[in-house]
Amino acid sequence: MTNNGEATVINERYEIHKRIGRGGMADVFSARDLLLDRQVAMKVLFPEFATDANFVERFRREAQSAANLSHPNIVNVYDWGRYEGTYFIAMEEVQGRTLADILKSNKQLTAKQAAEIASEVAAALGFAHEGGVAHRDIKPANILIGSNGQVKVADFGIARAMNAPTEANLTQVGSVMGTATYFSPEQAQGAQPDPRSDLYSLGIVMYEMVSGKPPFTGENPVSIAYKQVHDAPQPLVQLVSDVPRSFEAIVAKLLAKDPKLRYPSAGALRDDLRRFRNDEPVQALTAAAHAQGVSLPDTTGATTTVAAVGATTSGPAVPPRRQFDARTGTQGWDSAYPPGASPDAMYYDTTSSRTGWYALAAFVALIALVVGGVLLFQSLSTEEPTTAEPQQFELADYTNQPLDVVIEELERLNLVYRTEPEENANVGIKFVHRTEPVAGTIMIEGQEVVVYFNPDPQLTPIPNVVGLALDEARLLLEGDGFAVGTITVEKTDQVAENTVISMNPPATTQALQGDMVDLVVAGPPDGVSVPGFIVGQSEQAALEVLQGAPYEFVVTVERQSSATIPAGTVMEISPGAGELLPRGGPITVTVSDGPEPITVPPVVGQTEGRARNTITSAGLTVRVNYVDVPAGSPDDGRVRAQDLTPGSLADPGTLVTLTVGRSLELATTLPPTTTTTVPPATTTTAPPAATTTTAPATTTTAAAP
Repeated sequence: MTNNGEATVINERYEIHKRIGRGGMADVFSARDLLLDRQVAMKVLFPEFATDANFVERFRREAQSAANLSHPNIVNVYDWGRYEGTYFIAMEEVQGRTLADILKSNKQLTAKQAAEIASEVAAALGFAHEGGVAHRDIKPANILIGSNGQVKVADFGIARAMNAPTEANLTQVGSVMGTATYFSPEQAQGAQPDPRSDLYSLGIVMYEMVSGKPPFTGENPVSIAYKQVHDAPQPLVQLVSDVPRSFEAIVAKLLAKDPKLRYPSAGALRDDLRRFRNDEPVQALTAAAHAQGVSLPDTTGATTTVAAVGATTSGPAVPPRRQFDARTGTQGWDSAYPPGASPDAMYYDTTSSRTGWYALAAFVALIALVVGGVLLFQSLSTEEPTTAEPQQFELADYTNQPLDVVIEELERLNLVYRTEPEENANVGIKFVHRTEPVAGTIMIEGQEVVVYFNPDPQLTPIPNVVGLALDEARLLLEGDGFAVGTITVEKTDQVAENTVISMNPPATTQALQGDMVDLVVAGPPDGVSVPGFIVGQSEQAALEVLQGAPYEFVVTVERQSSATIPAGTVMEISPGAGELLPRGGPITVTVSDGPEPITVPPVVGQTEGRARNTITSAGLTVRVNYVDVPAGSPDDGRVRAQDLTPGSLADPGTLVTLTVGRSLELATTLPPTTTTTVPPATTTTAPPAATTTTAPATTTTAAAP
């Protein structure tokens, strides 16, 4: 934005001075608000993203989400707008460093320092959650530590209103927003934003602050995401021998795989952090101890009697082993511990759960990190038809039709559907008021339709789906306005595969439409669930996962061109995510072959405006170089040359450079050579050659070059 160190003024209000940061989709500059005479930070979207509706929408939503949250621990957003083909956000400038920078230089913090920072982050999250907004990307890079010690949370770029419908092409089936190292297991499964997901991410940040590294790392996002769902973190006490037990218990509670076992709110977490900082018993430790019927060891170091369940022990106590079950969230002490283990060692027991093990449940694609960590994929509803040439048809208008009737029709058409409650007084209760895509869109079998209906504002009983096949259960729940949440597989031969064994909340529970219902379904004794996180990954990464343990699938790769998904990226898997297959069963992976090439159109001799239209409508981008021609020349305002040969093939978005004549008279008021880039969505029409002003007779005209 700055040129040779000189300040740039945006919209006659903001004066940009220097760049102070760079992210995956925007630069951050130090700037001055000339109108209000205050220092601000200016976040400017990279120009190459300004033509992508996804990034612009994410950018706009960051401004809107943060602007509605006024809190001492949240970075204030003042303004947003457009400038020279891109977009900017004006926000509070925090003098200090990010937590990521501090950890990079200091490596790790003390437990008390970590608790201080986490407490202020929890205050920010609590305020956002009360406002109905989940952040969904809590990580050290988004936590700012001011020079005065104040902590502020930034970057609400993927924040989302809780229970809000999924935005088209922004947060969608087949993609996961967030950072693999820090997002929660249920967040990876594509579930609705939940405050407890932010708390899980904060737990990882707390773990990293004290240990110097996050609990889960890997060679690629796929391996990290797998560990988030299935692996237990290495106990903090094994990395930091003097970590306080109470702090470790708080982190362990935050990192419970089941959201219901974490703190119910950011406020509850903050209360426990306050207790820890005041050297009081923390709820994470005392509640677990009471659940086990065991007395807590005296934190002052005095001799304490520890009574095991069903026994009485007096005298000096053997230091108990602390045991935390990451599945149940319970923690207790045992008077014995394995040979060689430290009596103070806390470990996370993930063996033998009611379901045997955490199901390899579907969780959908990670944020593609290959292009600066930004989302690259479009909705499945925009995928091109397969070579099998499935039937195409126009999506009907389902406005003001009963939800169950619409669902039945979509089932008949073999369309994938998802219901989203959205209040609308113009239609009746449980009547549809809009769909995405909109009515009239050309559809093919297998594409997804999001159906928005007016929910019943009253509590309604959840229907009983125990004993039904998974597809029937899903149909019944969604037909009644509820959403299917986490699907857990339990290996059993007592009932047929894919049969619902249990549900949570239980049947007949009074709930609001749109609430999620978690299901446990029967799987074969040697069955596995198709992993959804494969979608969006590279072909090689997908094959490594699918052909390796525990899946050992026989993989068939099919290729399909796509204008929106990069070549070599997995677009689809069949059977779909969450389907149960025998270990070693067949599975088909559809991989993008990239966009079909575009034939470069001839534009030499056309006016500049017409040439721009021709190039951009073909799916290419334009850059114009001007050359001087005599006033009145027929080449004035017309294309004299193009760098790409007409009829040659080029990838979509390829830059075509045009050489356009410009009269010498006009050149006296404009720079000698001007280069402009026109995105596909923008068309600029130059004045026709006939309107070129002819120089007066007394003017000396230079010879044509």
